[in-house]
Parts: sequence; structure tokens; C-alpha cells
Amino acid sequence: MKSIPQLTPWQKKQAALLYYFSSDEYLRGLQTRVHELQILVDELLNQSRLEGRDQFIRNSHWEERDTSETWSNHAWPFLEDFGLSVARHLADRSSEIYHVTDSYQCGRGISEFSMDWTTPDEQERFDAALNSVSKYAAYIDKTMNKSLHVSRWTDFGFSLAWEKHAAQFPHLPKFKIRHDIQCNTGEIPSKTGVYISSEYPDASLQFAWKGDKYGKLLDCSMFNNLGRQALIAVGRPKLWVDGNSMLEFLKRNGESEVLKQNPFYEDSFDPDLAPSLIAEHSFTSAPSGWWFVELLDEEYEPVESETNISDLTQRRRIDAGETCEISGFYFSPASVNSRQLFKKGDVFPVLNITYGNTIWQSDEKQD
Repeated sequence: MKSIPQLTPWQKKQAALLYYFSSDEYLRGLQTRVHELQILVDELLNQSRLEGRDQFIRNSHWEERDTSETWSNHAWPFLEDFGLSVARHLADRSSEIYHVTDSYQCGRGISEFSMDWTTPDEQERFDAALNSVSKYAAYIDKTMNKSLHVSRWTDFGFSLAWEKHAAQFPHLPKFKIRHDIQCNTGEIPSKTGVYISSEYPDASLQFAWKGDKYGKLLDCSMFNNLGRQALIAVGRPKLWVDGNSMLEFLKRNGESEVLKQNPFYEDSFDPDLAPSLIAEHSFTSAPSGWWFVELLDEEYEPVESETNISDLTQRRRIDAGETCEISGFYFSPASVNSRQLFKKGDVFPVLNITYGNTIWQSDEKQD
């Protein structure tokens, strides 16, 4: 199969985000935040004890349930275990083993115990701090979670993550696609890091590791027809992040049966809600071959802007029988010397059926 010569500007941003969220530096950031949360809780517990609040909270019916002592004995261990788990996860990185965090278990365990021993202002401070830790950990969890057959990272998720973390990247690291390091969905890679689909150019990139069986590559997440229509209509710079543009697309595609089946369809005619409604119906998945995306040490480049008609759309995998959306030269790995010109509206033909499904791709040279 012909290789993609380089990452698109959008794929470079995806790779940068995945290497960032999988870095030891980012995990140490979680460790710091958990420690700060523990310090805050100690301060609240000490204040409760200093003021003797528990004596006013105890009652004959609930006894000790709402007291700070009960929270200290039963909820605090969840927070302590969370901190210890981060330390263990950091240690496992030396063996190239990665984990989802214990953020969910910690939050779920703590929620079972009353915080009536705090003042409203104190509980607000605690809730905000815990929520901040959970949101920070969520990026690690999305990167490392292998419990489903498909990667948790979609184009939608990457767009929101880039909006939030773009300031971390005044310059992007340089990357190199290593076609000599290949893997398939369901396999443990030979090298830990980010991978790009060798079959679906609009697929989201993925992180995988070689240290244990959980590091395998999953099915790739990619646009379905509705997602491609949204990309072409709205353009890469505005896709998912410009609520007004996404709302206009929703209105123009309002008769789509897929969208109308959503119970929140009518309530989503709002710039804040339209992107997530469309995203919910814009992706599909499939097994794939994968190439390793190498992070080049201490090499950087400027952050590029994406064009309105993304390279991902121009290079996406096209199955035989589909209609050409963008005129140009295309080739198929199913047959040598298959490169030919297709005009908008032409149907891509089946070639050598003994090879398998005929897949067409836009040629990088359009002359």
C-alpha cells in the first residue's frame, strides 16, 4: 500500500496531545494535584476537629454517619489509595506498562460518605478541587482505556482537547511516520507510542504500549458519511468548536433520520449543544493496520493552521462503489498502475477482486 508521506497539521496535533497525555510529566502533574487535594482535605478535617463540629452532628438515629471522623476513617482511604496508585503507575512506566487512573474509583467511593461536617463554602472548595483532579485524569484514562473494541479518542474529542491544551504547544514536536514499524488492530505493538492507521487516513491516532497485554491497538475511530459531510461543510478550523457553524449544518441536515432519532434532537438547536449532537452520530470504526509515529527528540516546528477542506478528507479511504466527492487523481493498492483521474460524481470501480475489497485513495501528486 502506498504510504502517507507525512502527517497533516491536524494529525500532528493529535500526536502531540497523545504523547503529552501519556508522558511521565503529565502523570506527575496528576500526582501533584492529588497531593494538593489531600492537603486541602486535611485542612478541612482539622478545622472540623478544632471547632468540635462532630458533637453537633451526632444523633441517635444516624449516630456517627455525618461526622468528620466517619469521613476520615472511611472516605480518606480512597484518596490515600488514589495517591499510592499514581506512584505505582509511575513506577510501571519503566517497564512500558500504562494504566487508567483510579480517579473514578476514588470519586465513587468518596461520594458514598457525607460531607455535612463541612460548611457550604468548604464543600464547594472540595468539590471544585476533586472535579479538577477528575478532569485532569480523564485525559490519561481516555488515552489508556482499552476496555472497548474501539479507541476512546474521536475527532470530536481531539478537537475539544486541543482547544483546552493548545497553549501547552507554542511549538509542536516533530514526528516521523515509521513504515518499518507496523502492527494490526488487536496486536501488541513492538514499540510503545502513537500509531496512525495505514488504511484510513481520516482515522484518529492512537496510543499503544508493549509492556503488557492491555497495550494492544484497538479498532480505529473515523468519520462516517455524516461526519465527512460536516467536515466538508464546516471546514476543519471550525469543526466541533464553532457552535454557530455546527448549528447551521444541523439545520441544513435536519431531515437526516439518524439525527432525528436522537431524543434530544429538538433541544439541540443551540450553538452549545449542536456540536455534541452531530458528533454522537458522525463516527464509525473498523480494524486497521497501523504505523508507528516516532517523536523526534528536541526537534520542533511551528504550529500550522488547517485548511478549510482538510487533507484528511482528500486522503480518506474510499471503497469501490462510492461516488467521487473531490475531482482529482486516485490510486488503488489492489492493482498496479491504477492511478487515474476521477471527476466529481464518478463512481470508483472494483478492480482485482482476488486481492480483496478495492480501496481507492487520493494521490499526493495532483498533476
